[in-house]
Amino acid sequence: MILFAMPWVMIGEYSWDFSDYALGAIIVLILVVWLGLYSIKLYELEDSLPQDELTDLYAMDPAQEKKRQWLFALIFIFEGIAILITWMILLRWQREHWLIPCFAFIAGLHFFPLARVIKHNSYYILGIWICMVAVGGFLLLYHHIISLQIANTLMTYGCAAGAIVDGFGVMIRTQQLKRNKMSEILP
Repeated sequence: MILFAMPWVMIGEYSWDFSDYALGAIIVLILVVWLGLYSIKLYELEDSLPQDELTDLYAMDPAQEKKRQWLFALIFIFEGIAILITWMILLRWQREHWLIPCFAFIAGLHFFPLARVIKHNSYYILGIWICMVAVGGFLLLYHHIISLQIANTLMTYGCAAGAIVDGFGVMIRTQQLKRNKMSEILP
């Protein structure tokens, strides 16, 4: 999720013509770096667990693991194909201004099967959020309520905000897991 936020921010800054001097991108970059550095604590948490608990955490049937990896790959392959097909259709219909909401909607949809495959329930919420942002942005564009520039910027920053909030959720859950594990280990 950490890396998912940056492309959306850069697209938003491009849509906004960097008229805020990339201030939004700098703020998000700081958050992304902070979350990235925090993810190192996940590895430290893993190192602090006893080895028998680690094998329990990672114990999975090899056939199940292979199926999971294939499903994971298929999700991203289908997402890439959906984006390419959508892009070609929108260019053919001369609806380039719908690219961002359509791409955001596809990105939101991919979180539903991804949440099931990797068993990460917050991805359902993230998928709903991103789909709502995409539909809302599309409706604002379609009804000419706001300009294309502002709508695209709002959608891209909305997608990035969802990814960052999900990253903070992972951080909070990690802290809880760490406290629970440490209280079990220490008398």
